[in-house]
Amino acid sequence: MTNSEIKKWAKEKVNGKRWTILPAIIVASILTNITLVNNVHFDVNDLKFTSNTYPFGWLFYFVEVGLTAFMVKFITDKKVDFNELFAYGSQFGRCIGAYILQAIYVFLWSLLFIIPGIIKSIAYSLVPMLLADDKYKDFDLSELLKKSEAMMYGHKADYFWLDLSFIGWHILAIFTLGLLEFWIVPYQKTAMTKFLYDVKNDYEAKHSKKEEIKEAIHEVAAEVKEKVSEEVEEIKKEVKEVKKEIAKKGTDHSKKTKPTKKKKDE
Repeated sequence: MTNSEIKKWAKEKVNGKRWTILPAIIVASILTNITLVNNVHFDVNDLKFTSNTYPFGWLFYFVEVGLTAFMVKFITDKKVDFNELFAYGSQFGRCIGAYILQAIYVFLWSLLFIIPGIIKSIAYSLVPMLLADDKYKDFDLSELLKKSEAMMYGHKADYFWLDLSFIGWHILAIFTLGLLEFWIVPYQKTAMTKFLYDVKNDYEAKHSKKEEIKEAIHEVAAEVKEKVSEEVEEIKKEVKEVKKEIAKKGTDHSKKTKPTKKKKDE
């Protein structure tokens, strides 16, 4: 599907169902953006407030994973459950580890320039979906990030432009005192989830076919090897038989020639 087709599909999908997913999106957004603010004071000279801020939203990255699982169920017409948001609390350490590892890599790439950092961040867009998928539960975190990069290869630009295409709506929402966001956010979240879900499924389908072909090749190779081994053994047996025959004929021939020699000597 093209980006415009995904947006059209998402708009139809959320039509009349916004309040099915909006509460989960709001709660996840609040938890993953928690920031502790203290030492607030007003600077009379600069006429501005200053404070110390400590972001704690990263501690709730497992909620982001839960929201992703929630949204995947929504777009695949499965029954959604608000409790899905907290279903991955048991994987708290794994989720935090994935978040920290992503943050380190994105930060290091950002040192080169802001654009490489953005590209790397987009490359890891599938990490929450992979964390929510049991097929990848045995992957270590480094493998998980590499898998996300591999799946997003060739799709990062499309993802970027799809996400950017909603910026006009967000600007318009400013003039509605943010009320329009209640319409935009479910629509955008559905579209972005659909994009990532399709990318992941296409990658898995292609690679499962490759694995099937590899398996088939291995099976054929094994059969051929077995057949060749059998043929070689048959040839070896035949060679042994021929050698025996030659040796036997040689013995018989020597027995026949010995008496003639004696006669000649006489």
